[in-house]
Amino acid sequence: MAIEPALNTASRRSKQAGFTLIELLIAVAIAAVISALAYQAIDQGVRIKTQAEASADRFEALQRTLWWMQQDFTQMAPRTVQDELGSPLPAFQLSYDYGVEMTRAAVYPSPYGVSGLVRIGYALDGDVLNRLVWPVLDRSPDTEVMRLPVLSKVTAFQVRVLNAQNEWQEIWPNPQQSLTALPQLTEVVLTLEDLGEVRRLFPGVDGLPEATP
Repeated sequence: MAIEPALNTASRRSKQAGFTLIELLIAVAIAAVISALAYQAIDQGVRIKTQAEASADRFEALQRTLWWMQQDFTQMAPRTVQDELGSPLPAFQLSYDYGVEMTRAAVYPSPYGVSGLVRIGYALDGDVLNRLVWPVLDRSPDTEVMRLPVLSKVTAFQVRVLNAQNEWQEIWPNPQQSLTALPQLTEVVLTLEDLGEVRRLFPGVDGLPEATP
C-alpha cells in the first residue's frame, strides 16, 4: 500500500523537473533577443571603429599634403626651366587651367634633384589632387612627369599669390614680371567633400626679392 504514493510522488517530481513547450519557446525567444542585441552592439562598435580609422586616415592624408605644400612653397628657387620644345618656363607658374608649378630646392635626398633643385607642381585631376614631379629641370620631348595622388575628394583647388607690391595675383607671372620672379606669399584653398574648406598661407623665400624685367 505504501508503494503507490511513492510512485505518484516520483512522477510529480519528474514532471516538475522538465520544461513545457511554452517555457522552451519563451527561453528561445529570450535567447534570440539577447543575441540580436549583442549583434547590434558588436556591429555598432565595429562601425564606430571603422569610421574612426577612416577619419584618422583622412586627416593623416590632409596633413601629409599640407606638409608637402609647406616644403614646396617655402623653398622655391628663382631658376627657370625649358619645356619640351626648348622654350623657357618661369621659375614659378600659376594659371587657372593648369595649376601651379615651381622650381624648389631639393633639401632632401631625391633621385629627381638636379644640382640641388627639383621641378614640382600641383594639379587637380577630377576630384584627386596630384603632386607632379619632373625627373629633370630642363625637359626633352620624351620627359615624362610623375603624377603622385596626394589627396582625394577635392572639389576645388585654388591658389593665389602676393607680389612685391602687396597685390594678390591668380595668374603668375604677368607680362610685367620677370621669369625669375617669386611670390612673397602663397595662399592655398582646398575644398573637400567631407571636411569643407581648408585654407593655408605659406611665406615666400627670404632674400629672394622679385626681379625687375
